[in-house]
Amino acid sequence: MPPLHHLVSLLQQRADEILHRQIGIGLGQVRILAVLHSTTAHSQRAIAKKLRQTEANVSRQVRHMRGRGLVSIRRNNKDARQRDVTLTVHGERELQAAQQLLHDHQKELLQTLGAKGRSFKSAAESLLRTLG
Repeated sequence: MPPLHHLVSLLQQRADEILHRQIGIGLGQVRILAVLHSTTAHSQRAIAKKLRQTEANVSRQVRHMRGRGLVSIRRNNKDARQRDVTLTVHGERELQAAQQLLHDHQKELLQTLGAKGRSFKSAAESLLRTLG
């Protein structure tokens, strides 16, 4: 595996572990919460499309999050086959906690690299802008 892809995979695994250990949700669920944060409601299909995941995967994650009170689900008024997912107040708090954990973890990682860490962060931000 090319080094950059390997690094991304390791960073995602580490983030997922930290999130599960600290707040009990995974990185995939945080991504869904972040999508929901950007608007009031989304269909599971729209979430899946935005995150480039299958609807089945999003549906599983959403059911788990509903059980924890992070999201609410209701049938779409225009299409009864679709379900709209909305972020709850509790979900908003968990998203903020998750984002803070990820921020702190990133900061800690980059600090271990010193000046190289600052350079790496700058290069990563530039790459993100390039890729969109």
